[in-house]
Amino acid sequence: MLYRATARVRELDALSGDAVLGVVPDTEYREETFTLDEDSALVMVTDGLVEGPGLTLDAGLERAGTLAGAALHDGLNTEQTVDRILDAAVAVDHLDDVAVLVIRRT
Repeated sequence: MLYRATARVRELDALSGDAVLGVVPDTEYREETFTLDEDSALVMVTDGLVEGPGLTLDAGLERAGTLAGAALHDGLNTEQTVDRILDAAVAVDHLDDVAVLVIRRT
């Protein structure tokens, strides 16, 4: 998901469908290039963070997206943003292959 300080801009469809966070043996990874605008962030999560017994994949993505957007809007740094997303996942027992990556340009 790509964010500006004011709102989520979009999900990066160019990256959809491929494993972009993690390693899958014998997989060929596509290369994508894009530029983060000033005061924007790229947020990537694994499915274990957003999908589980408490939420569907879509609901979990929406929740993680809302939390990330609010954290960035509130001026939290990358570590605090990750913590906010992870804390929410732990609260609903999403503990399978959990990873969050936030890259921010200020």
